[in-house]
Amino acid sequence: MNVSWSKYRDELLKRLPELRETLNGGASDEDIRAVEEKMGIVFPDGLRTLYLENNGDTGDAMCGMILGFHFLTLDELYSEWNDWKDIIEKWATEDISDSAVYSSDPPGYVKTRYADLFWLPICEDGSGNHIGIDLDPDVNGKVGQVINFGRDENRKTVLADSLGAFFERLTRIINSKDFYIGEIEGENVVLLGSDDEEEGSHLTDYLLKKESVK
Repeated sequence: MNVSWSKYRDELLKRLPELRETLNGGASDEDIRAVEEKMGIVFPDGLRTLYLENNGDTGDAMCGMILGFHFLTLDELYSEWNDWKDIIEKWATEDISDSAVYSSDPPGYVKTRYADLFWLPICEDGSGNHIGIDLDPDVNGKVGQVINFGRDENRKTVLADSLGAFFERLTRIINSKDFYIGEIEGENVVLLGSDDEEEGSHLTDYLLKKESVK
């Protein structure tokens, strides 16, 4: 996992060196254990290794470290997870699982529900949507698979079967014809699929396209 993250990080920083200033240093074991204790969840090895390498980005740049998405710090991961926990608890008397509303791609891999305490966000788009680790897969899924979830994400899709595979996929995207750098309000940003600011996709939308780099 540390190799796939390092390769991805280095490839992105070659193209957007200004993001180096936004990338935080690694968290400590103590920092990670403190968050695990508050959540009552043990991080899988890949997630632990990621945060030992880099504890998110500062969020100061318009373009976050995860191909434009903001890479959450441990504190932010906990805060976002806690917000979802509050939502789940408020809906305790209602059914947040509805196969008529929520779907899994492929079928049977991600539980068809709005939220789950064992979906751990690692990055976000600024509008309540995340890419993260699924520790509670459906019958055909794999613990540690990477999925999309959030306010606007009714169709949950397996984007990669592990965190390491996810960063390997992002590295392939950087090295593909679909990776562009555009400019918005004077800042460099990642555009995917097109060099046109209006047509370039943000990360989740791009990854969900059938023609995206696998």
